[in-house]
Amino acid sequence: MGKIILEGMKFYANIGTTEEERNKGNDITINLSFKCDTLTAGISDNLSDATDYSFVYQAVKAETLTPCNLIENLAYRIMQRLKNDFPRISGIELKLYKHYPKIEGGNLEKSGIELKS
Repeated sequence: MGKIILEGMKFYANIGTTEEERNKGNDITINLSFKCDTLTAGISDNLSDATDYSFVYQAVKAETLTPCNLIENLAYRIMQRLKNDFPRISGIELKLYKHYPKIEGGNLEKSGIELKS
């Protein structure tokens, strides 16, 4: 069992509690890791023996296309999608950052959430 790490996935998502934020959207960054069998692919050097992380990336990207109010919702949906679409992975760790969220009377570089399963 090994760990695959996908760090610095960049997306643009319509996420926010105000209509302006949802219409304008925000840059988000997602860091993801998960456990899976890496030994078989390590020995064979064959993609068919590996968890193809390009499919994992596409699943994450698909969830970012659905507008939502909260980063909690997006993170939850990504975790559920990964659990459903990739039953051979476990120990999923997700960090999601929303860059420059609109804060009344303030300036914030990013807000984030971390989920683990």
